[in-house]
Amino acid sequence: MSILIVDDEQDIRELVGDILQDEGYTVRLAANSDDCMAEINAEPPSLMILDIWLKDSRMDGIDILKTVKRDNPDVPVVIISGHGNIEIAVAAIKQGAYDFIEKPFNIDQLMVVVARAMETSRLRRENQDLRRRDVASSEMLGGSAAFKTLKGNLDKVTKSNGRVMLTGEPGSGKEMAARYIHANSNRASAPFVTVSSASIEPERMEEVLFGRETPERGVEPGLLEQAHGGVVYFD
Repeated sequence: MSILIVDDEQDIRELVGDILQDEGYTVRLAANSDDCMAEINAEPPSLMILDIWLKDSRMDGIDILKTVKRDNPDVPVVIISGHGNIEIAVAAIKQGAYDFIEKPFNIDQLMVVVARAMETSRLRRENQDLRRRDVASSEMLGGSAAFKTLKGNLDKVTKSNGRVMLTGEPGSGKEMAARYIHANSNRASAPFVTVSSASIEPERMEEVLFGRETPERGVEPGLLEQAHGGVVYFD
């Protein structure tokens, strides 16, 4: 997991890099858009810290951001700028930036944002792995009349954005049916998240579903946020 720092100011580039290395992160540096794109093409980073104003660069930060979000949409990009204002911040967020930090920034603030962004990156990679595994588990095979009726009903549901209740005895394949609905719907490219309701203590249900924020760990996304755009299966 590497962090790519893109800034035309060598002292800032190296200072941030040294701090992140001391925290155990692998760091790569780029001074302009050409160096940045070469690093990304060699290996997409887990996170980018990108200065919005790059002197003597073919592309500015917003152009790089647009390119990265088009070609590597799962890479979080934190924008930094010494000329920050609301308009620039809004423009960056609209283009897909994870966060916006104004220079001179507080190192503690930067580290909190980096930790959150790296956690987001990790969750996205895990979701991608799970989606690849889910393709095989969503296949449903059978030839009986009852099976064909069931599959026909599931196919109808795949076109709906409504809530679906699946009933049946334990082990009858409710989760497989849910995965089939997900894999054949317009939500297939987004995560499928299983919530094991019986294993969650009632007093923790709210934070498990909606997340929480603590001084020690910052923002921890809940299962509903992790499943954004996809399907949540309550078992």
